[in-house]
Amino acid sequence: MEMYPLLLRKVVMPVAGRVAGIEIWKMYRRMMETERLSLEELRHLQLRSLREIFTHAYERVPFYRARFEEAGFRPEDIRDERDVSAIPPTTKDDIMSNFPEGITARGMDRSRWKYVASSGTTRQIMGIHDFQKANMNWAAGLRAHKLAGNHDIGQRWMEIPPHMCTSICGVDDSAEAEGLFSRRLLSLLGGGDFGGLGNHLYQYFYSRRHNVYRRVTLPSFGSEGTNIPEDSVKDYIDRIRAYRPHLLEGLPLYLFAFAKHVMSNGTDRPAVDVVKPFGGSLTDVMKEKIGRAFGCEVHDTYGCSETGFIACDCEKHDGLHLFMDLYHVDICRGGERVAPGELGRVYVTDLQNMAMPWLRYELGDVGRYYVDDHGCGRKSVRLSVEGRVEDTLVNTRGEPFTSDAIFDFFHRVEGIDNFQLIEKSRGVFDVLCVPLNGSRINRDDIARRFREFFDPEAIVKAYTVKTIKAEDGGKFRFVKSKSHDRF
Repeated sequence: MEMYPLLLRKVVMPVAGRVAGIEIWKMYRRMMETERLSLEELRHLQLRSLREIFTHAYERVPFYRARFEEAGFRPEDIRDERDVSAIPPTTKDDIMSNFPEGITARGMDRSRWKYVASSGTTRQIMGIHDFQKANMNWAAGLRAHKLAGNHDIGQRWMEIPPHMCTSICGVDDSAEAEGLFSRRLLSLLGGGDFGGLGNHLYQYFYSRRHNVYRRVTLPSFGSEGTNIPEDSVKDYIDRIRAYRPHLLEGLPLYLFAFAKHVMSNGTDRPAVDVVKPFGGSLTDVMKEKIGRAFGCEVHDTYGCSETGFIACDCEKHDGLHLFMDLYHVDICRGGERVAPGELGRVYVTDLQNMAMPWLRYELGDVGRYYVDDHGCGRKSVRLSVEGRVEDTLVNTRGEPFTSDAIFDFFHRVEGIDNFQLIEKSRGVFDVLCVPLNGSRINRDDIARRFREFFDPEAIVKAYTVKTIKAEDGGKFRFVKSKSHDRF
């Protein structure tokens, strides 16, 4: 057994809780206890939290009070979790047009509020976490890593984020920053300001939690797009091999590129115990190839910077278990809740953030939910998130095709290394194809196969390109849809 994780669990985290108010270890243990509850118990816990957060939002947040009154809704109307659907979804436009005063709670201590930002695929969204929520999210991260891959706090961890990924808080490990910390610490001790001392230590721990975790962040790939030079990929793999992380995280495209390199070059696989994507959707083809290349478990989690960790999978790899003590999720289509297994838009209610409530927040994702017991021991609702709403295609028969399904279709076509499908107008497509290792692509055949897959009436033109560029946020859109509004 490694001594460092044991030291963190038994000494560092308990001391941090007493001195700096960082109660994440206590929160983590409490969260793990909820994983043993029945679905009925989880629903009861969730309903109580729904009533509390909706009441708080009505009483303290101007935007939600006006929204509730316009809908003729009162928090006491919530008798069942389905009753929250009476409130219109909160959109990104709602957040930004009311930020910060209209969408944050009045009458709260704002001294420990933390700004967060999402480096989303299409736009950046600002949000705020209060002190309790920030700690909750920290603990939820430990929970997600433990349940999906058995990663313990203090085990080696390496990540490669998108090139413009925005973290929840910045990190400054410079000597100047350390000197400022020490001088401030001595000043607080000399003045007997123990309240200020706790807050100062909290800020220090929070900004340097990557050191506590033994997390190494590698720089993201540059502007090459999907056509990442072989030398660059080899260098990353060498650095992974040298660090020997228990957990390797990265943008799914990066992990996919590593996997293709290892398999095509016969390279010895790096020693990694768990691989986990973040910042994008993990498709079946990606998961299968990454798992074979690294020879280890590939686990998935779901969340966003605005709210935090929402769900994670288990050893069954059959959907992501929702953290029902922390979130409520609606999945709807046409304004109505869908049945289990049906595709719909994902709306999330954060049950913990009192500073800036997110009620029925439209993340922009599409997915499904399941309530059956698949035998892993955890009874919570499971989610399957399959891409972005804006990347979902709808054919002339009204059938939806998610970006995950389209990605897997093209990556099963021989000779294609990567692609981008652009719907120029409804039913009219350009397909940009990056050949695999200099292969020649039969563009007519690709157009024919896509029509057979999607819609015989589609008009398709295929082109050969050298690379697919990332969006401004550093993430990749492989499908750009004009028909998603029909979903």
